[in-house]
Amino acid sequence: MTTILITGAARGIGFQLAKQYAQQGDRVYATVRDPDHAGPLQALAADSGGMLSVHAMDVGDPAAVTACAESLAGVAIDVLINNAGIFGGLDTQTFQNMDYDNWSHEFNVMAMGPFRVIQAFLPHVQAGADKKIVTLSSQVAAHVYDHVIGYSYASCKAAVNRLMTALATELKDQDIIVVPMHPGWVKTEMAGDVADIEPEESARGCREVIAAMTLADSGTFLKWTGDIHPW
Repeated sequence: MTTILITGAARGIGFQLAKQYAQQGDRVYATVRDPDHAGPLQALAADSGGMLSVHAMDVGDPAAVTACAESLAGVAIDVLINNAGIFGGLDTQTFQNMDYDNWSHEFNVMAMGPFRVIQAFLPHVQAGADKKIVTLSSQVAAHVYDHVIGYSYASCKAAVNRLMTALATELKDQDIIVVPMHPGWVKTEMAGDVADIEPEESARGCREVIAAMTLADSGTFLKWTGDIHPW
């Protein structure tokens, strides 16, 4: 049995990761900003036979991250998955119309958020057997992505990729694997139906890649297919 912690597990890829891990017999700690508004996840936890539990944690709030980590003191985490993300809408993050408050909010959640989660939960990961940290990023972080981007979202994902590659270097001597991962263009509430794949397929692919990761992969930008994403 593997012990997994997933942020942003109320919906989309995070929900599917929590569901699939619990169904295969792993222990899942699923975190959300507001457990009272995570009905499907709470129902999943109730039917999991104790394999999945729901915990409050807003990754954009340092105090909330610290409180969650302290509430799980002594729990060894084999795989930590930073999934929580937000998107303020494409219309307000163009060159002609940039919402700077939203940009700051997205950066706090999607760049600083994973960093502070790793800081808080590093002792849990150090105590785990697998010692894997995965941060779900996006293809829009890559310089080779030559389509229209939302500037705030893309820059936040590029920033978190760089943070993860730096952490991979710093934590390598502790045998901790740190990987940013593109989960595919997924049909979530964020992307809509124009995206390529369903959350179930993305989560399944991510789980397979995570299971196969070794220290040699640390610091590599991987796809949900296991391929290296050019950056």
